[in-house]
Amino acid sequence: MKIKNLLIISLLILFSCNNKQQIKKESLKDIIMSNNNAFVEYCWNNKDMEKLKTISTEDLVRNLNGIKVASSQLEMEANMKVYFNGFPNLKVTLNKTYLINNLVFTYWTFIGTNTGVFGEAPATGKKVKVSGFSIIHFNDKGKMIQEDIYFNELEFLQQLGYTLNLPNLE
Repeated sequence: MKIKNLLIISLLILFSCNNKQQIKKESLKDIIMSNNNAFVEYCWNNKDMEKLKTISTEDLVRNLNGIKVASSQLEMEANMKVYFNGFPNLKVTLNKTYLINNLVFTYWTFIGTNTGVFGEAPATGKKVKVSGFSIIHFNDKGKMIQEDIYFNELEFLQQLGYTLNLPNLE
């Protein structure tokens, strides 16, 4: 009888531990997806930089088409403000999002009208619609640690009215 009770208690403990790990894993997934959605809705679409501080680490890294453009929350905020200034009505829409481990893979669309200074370039008044792909890395607490963004920068600049000139071959 003691062995049977011991076996039952052992099995209950084993299942309890596995269940807690599963709940913890599910909770982390929920936190990651919630923070990913907040990044787009609050930070990008509502320009809420305070929210950025709660959903990311201080050493947040942002790579744009393979080039590091931010290596802290402050630099990320400054980089985002370039877009806010250039496109006051910008809106980012998530088209498809996939979560694998602590990575979020997102296809998105950015729309806006260039009515403000964008970087050092004057406003063109042109509307843009650009689609792209992001890989966002999250730590084990569900906070953003890195964002890798890929989009057709040439298409973006052409929509703003910029053109390419033939190279000087002399």
